[in-house]
Amino acid sequence: MSGVGTTMAERVLVALSGGVDSAVTAYLLKQAGWEPVGIHLRLFDAAPGLDGVCCGDVAAADARAVAAQIGIPFFVRDLRPEFEQEVVAPTVEEYARARTPNPCVFCNHRVRIPALLELAEALGIRFVATGHYVRKVATPGGWRLAEARDAQRDQSYVLYRLTADQLERLLFPLGEYDKPTVRAIAQEAGLFVARKPSSVDLCFAKTYGGIGRLVSQRRPETSRPGPLLDERDEVVGTHPGIAFVTIGQRRGLEWARPTPERRYVAEIDPATAVVRVAPRERILTRAVRLADPVWHDPVLTADARLRYQGPRIPARIEGDWVIFDEPAPPLAPGQSVVLYVGDRVVGGGIAEEVVRTEQESPIPALAQRA
Repeated sequence: MSGVGTTMAERVLVALSGGVDSAVTAYLLKQAGWEPVGIHLRLFDAAPGLDGVCCGDVAAADARAVAAQIGIPFFVRDLRPEFEQEVVAPTVEEYARARTPNPCVFCNHRVRIPALLELAEALGIRFVATGHYVRKVATPGGWRLAEARDAQRDQSYVLYRLTADQLERLLFPLGEYDKPTVRAIAQEAGLFVARKPSSVDLCFAKTYGGIGRLVSQRRPETSRPGPLLDERDEVVGTHPGIAFVTIGQRRGLEWARPTPERRYVAEIDPATAVVRVAPRERILTRAVRLADPVWHDPVLTADARLRYQGPRIPARIEGDWVIFDEPAPPLAPGQSVVLYVGDRVVGGGIAEEVVRTEQESPIPALAQRA
């Protein structure tokens, strides 16, 4: 169980979302001899009746009931101001700039993990456990994050910034399990959340009817419809507003007439609300420069993941540039790029400068190959 066994009773702070994964995390730790202390982080107010969200009154009530059922202490920490400042507001601003951020990365690295570690330290508790499907492995350079055994549930993409010092204090009991096994454990233990639906990405946006509606409510100018221009600057359709558009998108666009071949969003100008479209092969990614990168291990080659649970794409590393061996899927500025060697996360960062297949490269080595 990813090294969570203990030979003596020791307290561990367990993040309880009110779902089955965190419930089984607490249950397994107690069965292994730990003394779990449950903590629910209140991050936002979910609209009544929403499924698949990890916050709100229902989630808090379920987390409390899970703690009572397992027989462990339970607390709630209100982090709504921090979540608004570090996740919601930056997400809105990124979309308003025609970028595509990953709020789950913001949430874990700016709010959830720091808050859990700080709270545990204040309570005199060394370890923190979460229900993430990831593993940690010991290396000569310290602890490293690794993919979960269940590739379909792996969440290493959203935790790629975790440091060796943070990993030393974090436990991930579910890293060795798949989801059906976790639900079976919950069922056998009699946990009432055994069949509760899983939470979804961008869970807070469901309260607003989706990320596009949230952005357009807070930044009304992003809901202004605009033209779709092809590579010849001809108007071929319209879009509903840049809040609802991202690089590589085709659905949700209004086409004025059939095009000889499919067109996809290639460029978004937030100042003019003009969106340019092009055939997919012209917007594939040759290379990307990372902003705010983290490097856990020095590497010259790695596999890059461009989206949550997306395919891994072979690449080489030159400074802060990731250069793909073959054209990669369309990549939007703001997206996270996570790098792997084997099952280990070796680094990553935020896509800042993206080189398309039809562009000249600012990287000499790549330009020479073109």
